[in-house]
Amino acid sequence: MMKGFKMDKREIKYLIALLRSEAETGEKPALPIPEGFKESFESQVHFRGWINFENTWYIDQDNDPWKVIPLERPLVEDWHDTLRKFVPELTPDGKIMEPEEWDKKSRSTK
Repeated sequence: MMKGFKMDKREIKYLIALLRSEAETGEKPALPIPEGFKESFESQVHFRGWINFENTWYIDQDNDPWKVIPLERPLVEDWHDTLRKFVPELTPDGKIMEPEEWDKKSRSTK
């Protein structure tokens, strides 16, 4: 953890999101990034670049939000898996199928 800074995980994630946006767009963050913040993450073993936040690494939300942890798969894939369980599918012919029905049909065509 950076000395002299007390931030909760929400604030840390927000600053990381600003740095990821900078890596994606090349535009400087609208807010100043505290001195040493970037280096505290960049110096960790599992850090793989700001653009890879939520893809290859995340923060340890349970114990220490200043600690970088590796991800086995991007968080967006977990989100898509969750959506597939609850959101109906629209077929090419315009029929609405419940997730379970779509899953059965998808598996039978594989």
